[in-house]
Amino acid sequence: VARVESDIITYNAAVSACDKGGEWAHALGLLVKMASARVQADTITYTAAVSACKYGPCWQHSLALFSELSELSPKPEGMVLGSVVNACRMANAWALACLVLANELSRWLTLDRFNDRERFHMPTLTFGKDGVHILLQHRGLLAVLKTPDISTEALLEQVHDSLRDVSGPELTRVSRLDSATSGVLVIALGSGASASANYARAQFAGRLVMKTYHCLCSGNGLGCIGSKAIRSAPLSTTVANDAILVHVPAFGGREACTTFLVKACYQLMGPRGTQERSFTLAEVRPITGRTHQIRAHLGSLGRPLVCDAVYGSQTCVSESQWCPRLFLHCGRVALRTVDASLFRAEAPLTQDLIGALGMLRRVEGLG
Repeated sequence: VARVESDIITYNAAVSACDKGGEWAHALGLLVKMASARVQADTITYTAAVSACKYGPCWQHSLALFSELSELSPKPEGMVLGSVVNACRMANAWALACLVLANELSRWLTLDRFNDRERFHMPTLTFGKDGVHILLQHRGLLAVLKTPDISTEALLEQVHDSLRDVSGPELTRVSRLDSATSGVLVIALGSGASASANYARAQFAGRLVMKTYHCLCSGNGLGCIGSKAIRSAPLSTTVANDAILVHVPAFGGREACTTFLVKACYQLMGPRGTQERSFTLAEVRPITGRTHQIRAHLGSLGRPLVCDAVYGSQTCVSESQWCPRLFLHCGRVALRTVDASLFRAEAPLTQDLIGALGMLRRVEGLG
């Protein structure tokens, strides 16, 4: 920072860089330098600094910064609050995390008057127009079935168009699935500043949302049926030619943790009944929510997902002969609505993936 003019723009860029790099101590140090240089921090500064605090044992700093941010902005975004909640959660300060979340939700509800039921009433729907499959809706949240042939953003547009004739609020994306992934996609009913959107984002950022995926990975098994495993390894992301590649670095990276539960083991038989390859059907729960986390973690273990052209390119061509796409499906998402109700949306495995499993022989014992 000393090599360029020290103004709010350069400081914000530096604090944001600390957030992306997980350098929480340097982010806090920059705030001290800003005060010494009499540069007034703004909402961008506080947002980045609060986010950076989730990487270290500094939940007290996170709370203090969030309090200062609340004085500048009457309605801090849910993603920022999620960072505070996550910092408290990592310090085992669960009671404090719940208190902060409840207090902010109360303020969000007051500011956008979400408790006016008539304003946000929507009839219960099963299918929207254009084939949009609505799985569940309740008090500000909507869950739809995402198919593998559409991106999250395009699906959001489809949902918006299918509900065009229904009197109701705007739609806001609060989570996403990769284009090749199918399953449950949660959408907030309301604008990006609404209580429903902010509360959902806070839960996603605070790692309070339970997400369950089903995947089929190739290679030696992850253990016997019913066994559990945890992959905790930082991830780094690189972008080249608009393509995203995530890997486990030798040093650095962002915290990432994934749990696996072995559900079934399969074999693909070769010519004349010879065993060709082994596969494991697993129930996966990403504790963190990094880009390509499940795919990168399993790929780093030498168990890439079936038909993963990025992290399992050596086997993808042969697998595409019996599996039409990446074998990754979000089967369940659970979080809370603004009235504290449990919102749990489920989507069974799609027919194309069920058909792929039918091409394999199920076996017992070790995968």
